[in-house]
Amino acid sequence: MRHLEAPGIEARISFTTCISGARPTTRARLEAFEDAVAAASNEYEAAAKQQALHTLTHLASEPTGHQDRTSLKKVYKDRMVKETSPGRHIYETIRGATNKCPLCGEGVVTTLDHHLPRSAYPLLSVVPVNLVPACRDCNIGKGETQPAHASEQTLHPYFDDFSYHPWLCARVRRPRGSEPMSMEFFVDPHPDWNDTLTNRLRTHLRVFDLDYRYRQLVATHIAATNHDLRVTPIKDVSSWLTRKAEGWAHEGNPNTMGCALYRGLAADEWYANGGWRIQEADS
Repeated sequence: MRHLEAPGIEARISFTTCISGARPTTRARLEAFEDAVAAASNEYEAAAKQQALHTLTHLASEPTGHQDRTSLKKVYKDRMVKETSPGRHIYETIRGATNKCPLCGEGVVTTLDHHLPRSAYPLLSVVPVNLVPACRDCNIGKGETQPAHASEQTLHPYFDDFSYHPWLCARVRRPRGSEPMSMEFFVDPHPDWNDTLTNRLRTHLRVFDLDYRYRQLVATHIAATNHDLRVTPIKDVSSWLTRKAEGWAHEGNPNTMGCALYRGLAADEWYANGGWRIQEADS
């Protein structure tokens, strides 16, 4: 959940570059869609700025011909992703904008995710603002998900920025029987945010399975923290954890896994008052 600047590459340039190496007959057929691709990109950007990508379902029916739809979808795979393709430098430029996945904030970027899937929106196949640097887990996990309603929209790194409020939170799940302590990640929205936005944040966590993925990642952080707390006076534990949380902010963004983890640990009286000793003894 990190904001990124949108790629400074026009959709028309991206499309014409990608098809430039096609055979004359294929290129002529694809060139007929140049204006439609540019128009779809403009409509997409306007909707994204209004957090209304769910209203673009009409674009999913364009073009109507099966062969045309197949050809447009293949522009991405055959003419942008392939190492020797004319659009490969565009692919690498967008992918290289960041090394950390903006969708989860933790994974290493290895690919591009179509925010609106190319299977359903072939006109957006190589539109730069629809292509987001992503880790493989986020890309595969999201799959062909597309929003039908406003609350079903996942966060868009280019157009959504809610880093001014710490809405990603974590709470301690205390040990039960043989089950060790763990964390649960959830959404705690700003009081001024409406239900639609709150549900979008929850949709983002659900679609990318972030509660589960984060819980798997934090185990090593908790073990290291328990070790460090051995030399920290009990009265200073909460403030130490709070400072640790601040250190995990990325460019001031409090909605990182680490920030949420350490805020949650600092806020839990049981953990801060010595519960971590029980967890360490069990580990």
